[in-house]
Amino acid sequence: MQWTEVGPDGIGMQKARGQPMETRSSRRRAARARGACRIHRMLAESHRKRATSVVRKGRTVVRYERGALSREEAEAFASLAASGIRELGRLLGGRGGAPLRFELRSGGHISSARGRTISLPVFRIRARTAPYLHEIVHVLLPCPHAPAWFSEGLACYLESALSEPSGGYDSRLFTTNGNRGVDDDARRWLADSRGRKVLRFIGTRGVPKGIAADRHNVAAPFYVLAHSLVNFLMERVGLGMAVRLARARGFAREVRRATGKNCPVWRGEWLRVLRAGRE
Repeated sequence: MQWTEVGPDGIGMQKARGQPMETRSSRRRAARARGACRIHRMLAESHRKRATSVVRKGRTVVRYERGALSREEAEAFASLAASGIRELGRLLGGRGGAPLRFELRSGGHISSARGRTISLPVFRIRARTAPYLHEIVHVLLPCPHAPAWFSEGLACYLESALSEPSGGYDSRLFTTNGNRGVDDDARRWLADSRGRKVLRFIGTRGVPKGIAADRHNVAAPFYVLAHSLVNFLMERVGLGMAVRLARARGFAREVRRATGKNCPVWRGEWLRVLRAGRE
């Protein structure tokens, strides 16, 4: 009597003669197994192509794609980031804290911060145009109740202010000379229809439509004008007051209470000075 048993490899084994015997169902299972193996090989190959390594320095944990950056480049960036974190902590009066994670990606163009994780494009790391200080500010000095112009303008301002003492660099994604030249950049945008179009979102709530998709025509004027207004405030109320506003639960109320002027008044004064072309 001959009988078959399907083994773990999906092939029917003929017990009487000890020879392999395939059935239709076993062939289907074998084909699926081969297909799964091909998928696994493809995934493994993909993972090898995107294999990552980690560098730790101070309060930074940097994950980068091997092949996209060398270890030396990753270590150099980790040192810059650690120095920036220390310098911002010194300005804010902080005492350490949990590490910040940096994900250096070969794809994408936009930098971002989510929680304590900062994502940056590798090509900007290599070109020294990555807004790593800007994103560090977003993580360590979040502005959960402030309008977008203040949150982004403050990050731009502090990025420029921190770049020299931390030994790093200002990405200058939208400005030509950081804090020193932001008012000149703002005047140029005010003379442009694209700048005037986003002006209504500066000093008020909301963000212009297309700010994430259109970096050249929408984001650029918005960030420059926001930066210029925050720069104007910093020169008159100082960093301590700006930090207080960043942490306030009622932003507009705190501006009025702490400075004696409300946001529309500050906005009006900034525009008059800017249009007059004087400090």
